[in-house]
Amino acid sequence: MQYFLCYFAIGFSLLLNTPLEAAEQKNVLILFSDNQNWNDCGCYGNPVIKTPHIDQLAREGTRYQNAFATTASCGPSRGVFYTGLHVHANGQYGHPHGDHNFRLKPKVETVFALLAKNQYRTGMIGKYHLYPEDTTIDFQPKVSGYQVKAMADMATDFMNQESDKPFFLVLGYHDPHPTSRTQPEWGVKVKESGMSLLNYDPQQIPVPSYLPDRPEVRAGLAGYYQQISYLDEGIGRVLKALDASGQADNTLVIFTSDHGSSEPGAMANHYDPGVRIPFIVRDPGRLESERGVVSDAMVSLLDITPTVLDWTNTRGPKYKLHGRSILPTTGKQHTSGWDEICLSHVFHEVTMYYPMRTLRTRDYKLIWNLEWRSKYPLPIDTLSRATWNETLRLQEPVLGQRSVHKFLFRDEVELYDLKQDLDEVINMACQPEYQELRKELSEKLLEQLKQTDDLWLKQYTLPISCTSESVEQTADYKPLFNGHDLSGWTLKRANREGYHVEAGKLVCPADGGGFLFTEKEYSDFSLKFDFKLTKAANNGIAIRCPLVDQKPAYEGMEIQVLDNKGYPKKLKPTQYHGSVYDVIPAKRGALKPVGEWNHEEIICRGSKITVIVNDIPVLQTDLSEIKDEQVLAKHPGLKNQRGHIGLLGHGSHVEYQNIRIKEF
Repeated sequence: MQYFLCYFAIGFSLLLNTPLEAAEQKNVLILFSDNQNWNDCGCYGNPVIKTPHIDQLAREGTRYQNAFATTASCGPSRGVFYTGLHVHANGQYGHPHGDHNFRLKPKVETVFALLAKNQYRTGMIGKYHLYPEDTTIDFQPKVSGYQVKAMADMATDFMNQESDKPFFLVLGYHDPHPTSRTQPEWGVKVKESGMSLLNYDPQQIPVPSYLPDRPEVRAGLAGYYQQISYLDEGIGRVLKALDASGQADNTLVIFTSDHGSSEPGAMANHYDPGVRIPFIVRDPGRLESERGVVSDAMVSLLDITPTVLDWTNTRGPKYKLHGRSILPTTGKQHTSGWDEICLSHVFHEVTMYYPMRTLRTRDYKLIWNLEWRSKYPLPIDTLSRATWNETLRLQEPVLGQRSVHKFLFRDEVELYDLKQDLDEVINMACQPEYQELRKELSEKLLEQLKQTDDLWLKQYTLPISCTSESVEQTADYKPLFNGHDLSGWTLKRANREGYHVEAGKLVCPADGGGFLFTEKEYSDFSLKFDFKLTKAANNGIAIRCPLVDQKPAYEGMEIQVLDNKGYPKKLKPTQYHGSVYDVIPAKRGALKPVGEWNHEEIICRGSKITVIVNDIPVLQTDLSEIKDEQVLAKHPGLKNQRGHIGLLGHGSHVEYQNIRIKEF
């Protein structure tokens, strides 16, 4: 509520302000990149990419560590940028161009129109991506957003025009938006004379965790890096021209991006790779000691228009804006009251309806997927990229840190604890200990959506508490356990009572156990099953294992089944749930509390093994990369290409059900 009181007050003050006197000459220059992740600049800590001019701007201004696009889609994001209104309120719900045909509502005024009323001369060079065209813009030459040198020359001409009016100028770059989805056209599309071209070694580029580390991904990132460095050189030319014009000391300069990259998991998503952006403001009124500051204020593209109106002393529109001026935060590391933001997405293309509403704080993120029962529709840009197509061709079960299944079929509410889960893959929305937090964030989100006139609230209802999950489709999978008896299984090394069937469940009792193997052997497969642990429970899943009475974890392989939190003995990293026992450790945090059913999938394809627990990939490994001779000698089963699947009881109570397999 504090957020809205602040920006309502700012909006009211803007209405009261009188127009700017021309003599004040307070200019604005906005440098707007396209599809650039927040940390893909040198000043944001990227160790490889070269962005000397953006870095210099950061040293002279304020760099925001927590800046966000409210929607990860080019056209809608620009609608937010130029109006100060959420996408659900301004009318440009999706792309305006081509077949998509979304447009601003007739009553909505752009920042260009508002500044024109205040006797500003306005310029828009490069990518505009808004509809209808704003007839109030004075200078809008035709030029490709990829021609950064030509754009700089046009900006120079505009800034040097003889005029008594101050200026507002936006350069909408098309870089680093990918010029092609496949090789060899990755990288800079238009090479202009006098411009340098940096070539990056794909092997030296750090692959972000939301993407798979594959050759085509690295090659694409190398081209993307080249585009950013080319953009940076163009920005350097503009800033040099501004200095030469003698107007730098009265010009507010803002550099940011419309959203994150167009790779899967970023574009048209509310995950951080899609919405977290670079954001730098150079306020010439700041003291030397207030420059080069890194601000922790949480800001968004909603705040651009209010900031420009504040800086230029321009009246706002008759309606309330949804953002607020960030000028009070420039030059300061911390400003109280800037601790959360609201995000809103409706469409990307017209065929891609997937509305999302999100509240993000410093430590948590709550995403509401309004059409969660639908399969997530990928944007055309992403759908045709090599990253996605190779994932499909290779039948990879995982995309970065997220399972492909969960990427396409999402929960209605996603709640992430960003302190422990920066990759946003462990959904805590139904965890008992997070229910109070879920309620608190949900209520805050609903309040902001009501305050910003979200029409979607008339059709959709945000569930405040956890609801039951949808039933998973199991086509193409064959049952390994019939729910009635142990047909198709054989017991080795039976401890006391072995295993038994109870109410459709396969039970390993505390006084039973042993090694229960399938009679059939399997090579490449996807094994799915549900399991429920008791406190300190210890079991295992044998894969590609011979029928042995001893050491199945060595003669074959064992995927550990274990109560990580309740197990009383000290554990090695390779002993936690999901690990290839004694060989490769799994990630932790995916298990539900003891006594609740978990779902697991083990995928074996050649030498690659993936383990997904409750839709969270906890293990992704390639056995062919194990070169340690001692490990290979101790675990000869790592080289097995075929064998039995087994349940490995170790004297504790564990229950299984819905055990099924699909062979490749």
